[in-house]
Amino acid sequence: MKFSSYYNNLGINAFAISSVLKEAGFLTLPKIALILPVVAHREMVKKLAHGRFRFVSFEQYLIDNIEFFYNFNERYLASLTPTVNALQFLHEIGVVQLKDDGAMIASDLPFDASMGKRAERVKRASANIAALVSGNADVFYLNARIEL
Repeated sequence: MKFSSYYNNLGINAFAISSVLKEAGFLTLPKIALILPVVAHREMVKKLAHGRFRFVSFEQYLIDNIEFFYNFNERYLASLTPTVNALQFLHEIGVVQLKDDGAMIASDLPFDASMGKRAERVKRASANIAALVSGNADVFYLNARIEL
């Protein structure tokens, strides 16, 4: 699966990172690097955005949705540069504050309906994405088979 620059542009990447950071409060850089590979998977976002979905734990989510992780390493590697670009952009416009080994929201990047359905799904899924990536990063990287 190719990380498409048309489907995953700077705008949606920056919005996704800021939405998840808003929910999480603070995330380390290794955890922030997990956001875009999740957002790049349509079915994963769709499930996480569903109103009845409740996040229990990363391990349970992995067991129940193993098919979402078959190419996670490819999505992760393809999204490293867009993650850095989006973080830099968010920092430059004053939305994100870089601190210690991570980032936190400095000001809100509001959602507007004109951003489209995809941004709306990402916004609805952001609390669950935050919960998914907020756990132990080592466990996520190991179980998602991310090669460093």
